[in-house]
Amino acid sequence: MDMEQITGMTHQELVKCINHKKNEILWKLQNEETESSFSIGAGSFTVKEWDKLLSKVDQNNEAVRKEQEKRKEALEKEALEKKEAEKKMFISILESGDVKRNYFMEKINNTYQPSCPYEYLAKNGVISYKGVEFVCDTERNAICLGDMTNKDDVLTIPLEGGGSLMVNRNSIGLLAEAITMFSPEDMNRIMRAIADDKKVQEMQQEIDEDTNSIGDDANEKIFEFIEN
Repeated sequence: MDMEQITGMTHQELVKCINHKKNEILWKLQNEETESSFSIGAGSFTVKEWDKLLSKVDQNNEAVRKEQEKRKEALEKEALEKKEAEKKMFISILESGDVKRNYFMEKINNTYQPSCPYEYLAKNGVISYKGVEFVCDTERNAICLGDMTNKDDVLTIPLEGGGSLMVNRNSIGLLAEAITMFSPEDMNRIMRAIADDKKVQEMQQEIDEDTNSIGDDANEKIFEFIEN
């Protein structure tokens, strides 16, 4: 309100205006709102109001910080549990022997030690399973079933985890009784190898029979020629 407005008031209007202002000041004193105010954007705040607003912001920030810390701790815990689970699984694989060794790299690194497939089942160099005995040959990294004297009678089957199964063809019946000792991958390899070997043996037998038949025919013709 400027001086021109004040000078234009009657005495009664001026007294009324002064009383109104006094009441306004009294009300602010009673409500502790006599602080100076300042504007931020379109809003006007007293110092007390601004402090309250900052306090609320600080409280919200603290709540957000605690929530972030909880989330971080949960993620770290989850990562640790996952790492521990992977470690246990790796140890379990090592203990079960279900792991493929790189014998070539072991020899290069001088860490190679003679062994045989499924050696964790072996006792004193022999694997006994359902009454069937496999002999460990660590020099050839193999387990052997049956007579190994004649190599022509022995079928050598590479195994999934390294090494091989050496079985005499006359002992394939025993192998069938102990087939569940092997992993599913090795069972598949063994059955395929036996089936392929059977086909080869049948073809060889047919060739031998044809050769013998040709030889017999030739001998008969020679004898006929001599007699005539």
